[in-house]
Amino acid sequence: MYHLKDLQLAIRIADLHSVSAAARELGMTPASASAALQRLEHKLNCQLFARSTRNMQLTEEGQAFIDTGRQALNLLQGASDALADKRGELRGELRIALPSDLGRNRVRGWLDELAAQAPELTLRLYFGDQMEDLIAQNVHLALRYGELPDSSLMRRQLARMHRVAVAAPDYLARHGRPSHPQQLSQHKILLLNRGNTPWHKWHFADKQAPLEVELTGIKSCNDGAVIKEWTLAGEGIAYKSWFDVAQEVTEGRLELLLADYLAEPIPLQLTYLQTDYPSHKVRTCIEFLKQKCQAFDSQYPQPKS
Repeated sequence: MYHLKDLQLAIRIADLHSVSAAARELGMTPASASAALQRLEHKLNCQLFARSTRNMQLTEEGQAFIDTGRQALNLLQGASDALADKRGELRGELRIALPSDLGRNRVRGWLDELAAQAPELTLRLYFGDQMEDLIAQNVHLALRYGELPDSSLMRRQLARMHRVAVAAPDYLARHGRPSHPQQLSQHKILLLNRGNTPWHKWHFADKQAPLEVELTGIKSCNDGAVIKEWTLAGEGIAYKSWFDVAQEVTEGRLELLLADYLAEPIPLQLTYLQTDYPSHKVRTCIEFLKQKCQAFDSQYPQPKS
């Protein structure tokens, strides 16, 4: 009989199409992961994957095995979660994907507080601003800004946040302050890349009518935390969620621009895969983050246009 860890490895290889990527995620070396996969195939007496230099594709037998194996693991996890729910326990892994800036500089501290209250809970955090597939990421929860098109996901809205243009006092002293969104084209713009595409259309409202400004950036990055670091260093103007910059604006390290032209706020949502009902640890985390967001909103009231 094969080990459950070998099954978990095979499932992640199938999801990521890569032995090395699955090995990194599970804390293994590529060599040990390859050996484990070969051991599993030998015990099953079938080839699960068609190998190539670029990726791993499931064979027909492999697809059948992975589909059934995934169901089996879900049943085992469900049984464990049911016991934890019955006992009101916070235990096991909790895997959460977070936006880079908000995750590192705000939510990580909150989750550390939650983990400190539950010693048997193990956090696994994944930072990034890309809209990834929850199955491929293998996470329980993903915190994301904006409307999400995938209808297969469940959602819990934590807050609605304005996106705001901000710059450091030093930058404004050298380059002046735009008085209208159209004047942003005359400034140094810092753009976030999402899905390898610069987020170059910034949304405002002029006399309550939507206004979209298309901009060219002097610098761009796929990491929102880097965008804020550049902004704090006085390198240009950024377009950020109020959640990301509220503390820096309150402290005077950044200045809010074009407050009279704010567009409609966007949702900040926790998403998770559809289940009959989320586990106790997931429900607890959702409620905990909801309370933290409400407290944050009270401490740093959003600007009014």
